[in-house]
Amino acid sequence: MRIENAQKKTHKSVWDVTSGIRRPGRYPFIAIGIAGYFLGSGLALADTVTASTDSGEKKTVNIGEVSNNYVSSNEKHKIIKTKIAKSSQSILTVNKDQLDYMAPNTGAFQLASRLPGVQVMGSNPSSGVGSNSLNINGFGVGTGPTVNGHFNAIQVNFDGIPLSNPLSGDGGFYSVEMPIAQILNGVSVNYGPGNPDDRWQSSIGGTVNFLPVQPSKTAGVTVGTSFGSYGSQTQFGVAKSGNFDNGWSAVAAFGHTSGQVPGLEYAYPTQANVFFGKVQKIDKSGDRYSVGLYISRSQYLAVPSVPITALGGYTVNGYGVPGEPLSEQTSGFYSTKTPVQSYFQYTDNIWLLYSKQHWIISKNASIDNKIWFKHSHRIHVGHGLYYGDTSPTLDEYYPPIFYTIGDRIKYSRAISNNHIKVGGYLYYMNYKNPFILYNAPVLHESVGNFYYDANNDTSQMSEFGYLQDTIELLNSKLKITPGIAYAAYQTSDANLLPPTGSPLLHGVMNGTYDSGVFTSFGGFEPSLGINYEVIKNIFLYGYGARTNANPENESYGNEYTFYIDPTKIHLVNNTDFELGVKYYNKKVFASINYYHDQVDNIVKGLYANGTALFPTGYELGNALYQGVNMQVSWNPIYWLNLYASANIQHPYYTHLETGSGNNYAGNILSGVPLRSFLFGLAYKNAIGAGVFSANLDDRYVGAAGMSNPITGDVTLRTNPYNLVNLTLSYKTTIFDHYLSSLRYIGFRLGIYNMLNRRYNESEGIGSGINTPGLPSNAVFGTQGAPRTVYGTLSFKF
Repeated sequence: MRIENAQKKTHKSVWDVTSGIRRPGRYPFIAIGIAGYFLGSGLALADTVTASTDSGEKKTVNIGEVSNNYVSSNEKHKIIKTKIAKSSQSILTVNKDQLDYMAPNTGAFQLASRLPGVQVMGSNPSSGVGSNSLNINGFGVGTGPTVNGHFNAIQVNFDGIPLSNPLSGDGGFYSVEMPIAQILNGVSVNYGPGNPDDRWQSSIGGTVNFLPVQPSKTAGVTVGTSFGSYGSQTQFGVAKSGNFDNGWSAVAAFGHTSGQVPGLEYAYPTQANVFFGKVQKIDKSGDRYSVGLYISRSQYLAVPSVPITALGGYTVNGYGVPGEPLSEQTSGFYSTKTPVQSYFQYTDNIWLLYSKQHWIISKNASIDNKIWFKHSHRIHVGHGLYYGDTSPTLDEYYPPIFYTIGDRIKYSRAISNNHIKVGGYLYYMNYKNPFILYNAPVLHESVGNFYYDANNDTSQMSEFGYLQDTIELLNSKLKITPGIAYAAYQTSDANLLPPTGSPLLHGVMNGTYDSGVFTSFGGFEPSLGINYEVIKNIFLYGYGARTNANPENESYGNEYTFYIDPTKIHLVNNTDFELGVKYYNKKVFASINYYHDQVDNIVKGLYANGTALFPTGYELGNALYQGVNMQVSWNPIYWLNLYASANIQHPYYTHLETGSGNNYAGNILSGVPLRSFLFGLAYKNAIGAGVFSANLDDRYVGAAGMSNPITGDVTLRTNPYNLVNLTLSYKTTIFDHYLSSLRYIGFRLGIYNMLNRRYNESEGIGSGINTPGLPSNAVFGTQGAPRTVYGTLSFKF
């Protein structure tokens, strides 16, 4: 969006937001109705806006730049949407403009949740600093309080570089590694495995790519600060060098956020810092080279869940201590356990160094390569109740380390009506996950004389190669994309403890009995995509693929190997079909698609009922993910955008066998909302020496199933909820009179959960791993944030 200072005019006028043509008349009034939860969106068109000011000189400024490649914001949106409309894959994006509709301390996962079928649940739902999980059409990744049966099934990338940890039995990715979305240009989501050229090891359920700010042709600096409810504050800055020394350019960005989890009775502090830098060189020949560095550090306390209704022994003073019952209904909705009784503290550190190269071989051929090294280190310190004891506690120390190094290369060539791509990657990773327990009253151990519950060292080499062709026929109206890939995984898990365990309290044995496990899996992955422009602007598309994934780490290491027979695990398979319609013109973007994913050979551990620290069994299952995603963005008038999206799904197990031999086929997957809708109104128009915008949206999240952690049966449903949010902002050039280098100042006020709805971000049946014996219907909730208010001030130079 662009504001141009123009010479003074003597007559009253307004500016056409779309064309920039000056027209006499009055400014239209803002009419905002009550937004329902019937539909929703994540794509708002960014149009060009021009506005008059009192300045006598003419100065051009950019507001809301979305991406790089030296293309204007408006043109970049057109390119992206045209590419999406013509793709045979189910791809959607959410641009940086959507950050103006969200809380300033939001994380990358929350920004992705603007898209249909994408759900984020976590212990700190209003912030990116917390344990959050992300679901795409029922496939999950992350460490949130509710994760479905196949939770390490989404590939997470940063600038196209993999962040996921496929070896982890702890969700596959820690969302706090991307805690601040202010350094992003946007997020793209590929629903399903995608074509081979876009596919990674964990892409079996989808791929999320967080696109950071990029170097640009012109220099500029943007800084901002925000303050809000519950001590929240966020600062960010982005500096771009512009072009220098014949094709060099660079960008540097930082972010800081801190505060408390909103609404809770006890202060749970959060804090995160991030840095991103990238240097790029573009030769006159068109060759491109870049080096990027991303660093993140986050600290937070995990928010404990509390009973929804009163349970025997649970009081506000601690389990088994006399006092008022602790529950959402008896002690206040936002009451929590005391920090003295139970807490889990996390520190997450990550650094990612990568480089990209693009070489033009000839007019129709090029080579792309990227190489990366990632290192992450998490420190988990826990203090909580175990075994059902009334007073003794157990302390745990869990410092897993994960690193990976890899290289991905691609050769592209256009021949007649064909666009051929040949490529692959080598991807080595190592995951060390020692799990240390110590407690003098119970285990007769101390910090200096601790007990290893587990100490595993897991490594994997992942290989992937593919051939893909896009054939254009009928004057490029018909595009056919066949592909074939081969994916292979060699995984080894070494138990660093003695192969025999020692008896513990209540006769519990050391959980790491395995003497080492090695598997080698591989398989071909055929795919076919078709996109056909039936009539102008209407595209029909279909996609089918058979893809594989290595079994999750629950199948290999940690304490789970004592309960899951490694000989029973197999290569995970997904047979995915997508069928949809897309429509795109200057005013409307619309998409609707049906998806159908049959996933086989899922493994999941189960937990005991308050008598042990370890799982007592496992689930082996097959699941069918099916549903419909819808999205529309419409500009009926140049100053108004209506956007909406919806997801309706029914994911269920076609086969589910537990260690006890029970079969729960037909059960829905747990933790997956079966309905979700978002509807919004966005107003944007030139007023005075700037642009005023307003957004009102309403998000509805439907009921999800709750899995019994003891039996594996899905017996209950969560409570649905909807949230209404309002943001008002104004960007103006009026202050450039006082500082010539200042291009604009932005003001923003956001009110989130405006109706102060009390809701649980997630709900689940109590687990025996850190709570006493509970009935099968003991439901615990993680409270969502009450009404919060944030103010943001930003400067563009």
